[in-house]
Amino acid sequence: MFLRGTCKFHTINIRYQNSALRLLSSQVQTNNVSSDDEYLLYLKSQLNLKSRDSTFEIHKLNDKLQTNSIDITSKGFETDYKNALPYSKIPGPSAFTFLRSVLPGGKYCGKNIDEVSKEFRREYGDLYKFPSIFGSQGFVATNKPEDFQTIFRTEGHWPDRTELKTIVYYRTKIRPDIFGKYSGLANSQGKEWGDFRSAVNPAMMHPKNTKIYIPKVDEVATDFVNRIHQIRDPKTKEAPENFSNDLNRWALEAVSVIAMDTRLGLLHDKHDKRSAKLIQGAKDAFKLSFDLEFKPSLWKFFSTPQFKKLIEALDAVTDVSCEIIDEAQEQLKNKPRGSPSDEESVLEKLLQIDPLIAKVMAIDMLFGGMDTTSSTATSLLYFLAKNPEKQEILRKEIMTILPSKDSLLTVENMKNVPYLRACLKESLRMFPTVGVNVRRAGQNLVLQGYQIPKGTMITMGTNMLQNEDKYYPNADKFEPERWLKKDGLPAPAKSAHPFIFLPFGFGPRMCAGKRFAEMEIETLIARIIRNFQVEWHHPDLKFVFTSVYVPADKLLFTFKDI
Repeated sequence: MFLRGTCKFHTINIRYQNSALRLLSSQVQTNNVSSDDEYLLYLKSQLNLKSRDSTFEIHKLNDKLQTNSIDITSKGFETDYKNALPYSKIPGPSAFTFLRSVLPGGKYCGKNIDEVSKEFRREYGDLYKFPSIFGSQGFVATNKPEDFQTIFRTEGHWPDRTELKTIVYYRTKIRPDIFGKYSGLANSQGKEWGDFRSAVNPAMMHPKNTKIYIPKVDEVATDFVNRIHQIRDPKTKEAPENFSNDLNRWALEAVSVIAMDTRLGLLHDKHDKRSAKLIQGAKDAFKLSFDLEFKPSLWKFFSTPQFKKLIEALDAVTDVSCEIIDEAQEQLKNKPRGSPSDEESVLEKLLQIDPLIAKVMAIDMLFGGMDTTSSTATSLLYFLAKNPEKQEILRKEIMTILPSKDSLLTVENMKNVPYLRACLKESLRMFPTVGVNVRRAGQNLVLQGYQIPKGTMITMGTNMLQNEDKYYPNADKFEPERWLKKDGLPAPAKSAHPFIFLPFGFGPRMCAGKRFAEMEIETLIARIIRNFQVEWHHPDLKFVFTSVYVPADKLLFTFKDI
């Protein structure tokens, strides 16, 4: 038995990284830090900053605390790393033991990754290893927020989030005719990622560039409400068994408006088979890529049946996306010159920078903006249905900005929905769309007394901690109020470690679509709650992980008119 040593980082000579600051600064308005950026507000409190509109203070904040590089040449750090227990001593099963345990008759056979992770934590503690089997990715898992902080602080100015090798292979080896030199925002690394992110950030992350789409996304939400009226059972008011498909169609329709200012007509019965092919291809690709990346597979050695199915799914996503993008570009040619810039889609903005980046980003928005957004909207609807008293509080707030059902959502009135945003945060806390944050160690680290060599893949189990009473009292209760200030006191949720609740990631590699996804979901929920009493009369809804969490059950919501 090895005792876990303690280690204190010698965080001397912390260096300011221009690239990291440039990426971060493009995410945050220097004259108006968004109240949604909890971590930035936490850092401001540590500096005792009072003003919310000082450019100097924000840059000071970035300089002092948002650094991504620690000088590992310090003698003290070298001593700590040398004295730590070796990586090989991190608890966890051997490859053979783990393989035997997931085969028929093994204790993990048939269990999902969440269940296995919880078992590992009970058996091995807050730090353990998942072994690599037949080409699957081995990794270290940690469940301590202090470790999360260390990992993010030292990730470097080009953080490595761990790419999906199947997607990279497809884009670089099979379809370079479409993707060229780019693997996409989620799967590129190093300078390629830095250049790509710097190019898309102004169009994707600036709050102003998000809000301008509210009226058009509201039109999509209104169409979805009409769709619910059409498809629900006329007597019971219950949604049909395939309601998840409708939510996927809403998500794709909404992201298409943002990405390309294009309506696909998905919320009408006459929606085309092409879009259905895109939706199914994206769902299949998410599941197959997860299975090939994180379960035993020989796809790296030869084309397995699952790998061939993944290529078919990715071809469907790519080909249909390209058709839609090409049509959008043709429409842009007929657009009057001199149109206001706030009427430009993301595609149009990026075409002015780099046509190839514009196409790859548009494909990624269509591919990645469907299951993630629809699943998040589903979980929020579910919690509101299960907690009618919270739903009523939200409805009262919504009715202040939508006094009648045909009132319009605008940039101005959407500023006044704190309870709606609290509901979304609470839903993401209880049912996160992505269960863990992942990084490769940006340098040699010491976590919980063990050596973690640079480049090691590390998962941070935020999903488990978000549902523990230790960090969020009454964690199993849906309590949006925990995210709201009361009587001048900070929101109770702010007392939790600031590196636990990071539903969209952290730092330069924070999800580029964060603001769009939040706006789409808030708009949809506002419209639905204004029009319906949402109910759930079935066993508890379950989710399954397929690269992202998606509903495992039929979405049999009841929508009663109000």
